[in-house]
Amino acid sequence: MGDDLKDEFPWYWSVSPAVHFVVATLLLQHRDSARRFIGELVRVRKLLRKHRLHRALQFELLAVLILRIQAEQRAIPEATIRRFRAIYDEMKRHHRFLTGPDDFPACAILTGRPGVPHAIGEEVEALYDELHGHGFHKGNPLQTSASIMHLAPGSAHEIVGRAAALRDEFRGNKVKITQRDYDELAILSILQLPAWDVVSRVLAIRERLGEIRPRIDRALRFDLAVGIAFVDLVSSAAGSQRLADGRVLLSMQAMVAAQQAAIAAAAGAAATAAAT
Repeated sequence: MGDDLKDEFPWYWSVSPAVHFVVATLLLQHRDSARRFIGELVRVRKLLRKHRLHRALQFELLAVLILRIQAEQRAIPEATIRRFRAIYDEMKRHHRFLTGPDDFPACAILTGRPGVPHAIGEEVEALYDELHGHGFHKGNPLQTSASIMHLAPGSAHEIVGRAAALRDEFRGNKVKITQRDYDELAILSILQLPAWDVVSRVLAIRERLGEIRPRIDRALRFDLAVGIAFVDLVSSAAGSQRLADGRVLLSMQAMVAAQQAAIAAAAGAAATAAAT
């Protein structure tokens, strides 16, 4: 699938290898084809320009992938792009200087949620404020986490309460949660399970990952442990919990990883340009 994507990408597109790999994985997971996806991406990018959204290939790539998964591989209607733009405007209304193209994937996730854009924006902002009230630092990572948490069942107080309990349980096990871990915490907070159960599962997996040679980087080991634990727990809980679309949930970890890779690639490109 990765080779097919390379063949379909226009020569002037520059996509980071990490994002490329995740997109290939998700296309395979959802039984899509590289040719159909790239054709849709080219078409939808024109709609994004029509609705005056900034060019940002890496983030457009992920946003269109999410919208396509939500549409079950059918053509994305222009009405969906209008809704996407309205949700982006709501995010910008609350956080004018934080919101930018790096929020396109989060906007795509929210586009698939029920409710009018204004109400969705207010609900995400309530999650953001509640998170800050529980000691989480303001900024881009918190805004992304609040958007992911909108997938979780319950009120803002209940959802953030689960996130705070997870953070405290990790801290009790001498695992420091930083801003780079907020999205991982947001994903785990979707699960309506006791914090000790989730954390013990993550730490047990992390310990097993630590036995792999060559050794996996400490931060990556934690990310992988969260992802594996989440897939395991959401699969076993799907029959007993009312969760959002299971296929999208099981793709969420990969989407977050791809977004982080896209941000890193954009930062690297900016640094290179500045140096030049």
